[in-house]
Amino acid sequence: MIEVFKVFYPTHYNFAAISILLALLMIYLLTKKNFKWSIITLILFLAFNIAIYKRTVDRTWTITVEPEASSDPFYTPQAQKLTFSVKNNWTITDEKGTVHHWCWVEEYWQKFATIDLVSKLWGESSKKKMVQSTEGRASDPEK
Repeated sequence: MIEVFKVFYPTHYNFAAISILLALLMIYLLTKKNFKWSIITLILFLAFNIAIYKRTVDRTWTITVEPEASSDPFYTPQAQKLTFSVKNNWTITDEKGTVHHWCWVEEYWQKFATIDLVSKLWGESSKKKMVQSTEGRASDPEK
């Protein structure tokens, strides 16, 4: 379990920050002898870390990285498939020095990033009005 966290937390440091804050909150509550909230914080801390562990351990993620277009007409670059897992290759550095990584956090982020919140909250007509108003401001910078 520790090996998974040693790999996961340096890459996704925001989750590590949440774990550290929960641990510090638990220490603070214990120093104030507030045992009820200390137990609740301990349960949250354990549930958070167990959920991360179960989502990460023994899983692999495969993505396809599309290459950049080449100016050479005789060279057609091929798409590269990258496979990520905790035990083998959590991060992959290509020949250009770019570090690639993919796991369940990126999958969730991609799903969340494609949600159109304006149309979900206020409807399609409000979305169209907002798009038209922002496009109007972008085309006429003096307004």
